[in-house]
Amino acid sequence: MPSMQGELEHRTPKARYKRTDRRHFVRQLAQIERRETRIRRIRARLTQNYPNQFERAPDTLRQHHYVGASQNQYEHIGTFLQKYSGDPATKV
Repeated sequence: MPSMQGELEHRTPKARYKRTDRRHFVRQLAQIERRETRIRRIRARLTQNYPNQFERAPDTLRQHHYVGASQNQYEHIGTFLQKYSGDPATKV
């Protein structure tokens, strides 16, 4: 049975190949790999300098997850559409 890491490494080039034009794929694969490496390094630097910026921790130990204020206050879509039936934004 192949290891999990081996299977993931086997999928990576296949996913990258789909993003090429299939004619000059060697050069394009190298560009994609360099871009991904650059992005990975930038993320690592950002998380090192600002560790709490990207991940919000629960306030208490009993709190299972964090829900933002905009997600907590929802509005029923049917009522919203009836309420704003004259608005051109609700036509499409």
